[in-house]
Amino acid sequence: MFRTLLSGLCLLSVASIAHGQPATASEQLLSQFSRCDAQFFQSLNTAQLPAATLTVAKYGAVSAPKVLNPLQEGGRYQAFEQPLLVNGVRLVGYYNEAQSLKSVGNLLFWGFIAEGEPREVAAALKPLLVDNHRLKADRSAMVRVEIRRVGDPIDSWRTEGLVGGGVATPFGFVERVLSIDKGIASAPISGRTTIFCSLQGTVTAPLLQVYRPDLNAHLLD
Repeated sequence: MFRTLLSGLCLLSVASIAHGQPATASEQLLSQFSRCDAQFFQSLNTAQLPAATLTVAKYGAVSAPKVLNPLQEGGRYQAFEQPLLVNGVRLVGYYNEAQSLKSVGNLLFWGFIAEGEPREVAAALKPLLVDNHRLKADRSAMVRVEIRRVGDPIDSWRTEGLVGGGVATPFGFVERVLSIDKGIASAPISGRTTIFCSLQGTVTAPLLQVYRPDLNAHLLD
């Protein structure tokens, strides 16, 4: 409980410092999202966001932006009726994808679609991002990468010994990535900027249960 309270206060501090004034609900939400863990989904239970932006649905004890089916092409995207404005960046939708590939492992991507170029979006949002000092350029993207070995404590992530962009996560490891990049898939993502969290590699059901409580932990079994 103390850790949860402390984390919330730290996030509020990050967003407040960005402007020298209290953070808006949208700024707080983006900061919480950038943790790439369960707190984003927990906070959506009570988030007071502008009307006609994202539509939220209840999933067990947490809430999440509603999509039809993260496993199905065409069912992974929610377009916002009105953009959600965060520090000058217009967020126009939410994307949620889950898939399993034999050669790679489990892949989960979730986050926001924004208008603008990736570097401009990254510069505007960086003050709000948790651990923003670890955000690094990687080809066309700005990324913050962490890795853990299966069997490590569930909340333990390493920031060294990373495999690097474009290389599959080794078997027995999981990478957690925050990325701001150009959307390269088909519309409505192509030509826009993606602000995504991802879990990739040997993503186990216990890990999924802790970090993505909006999903069935056995979704990709």
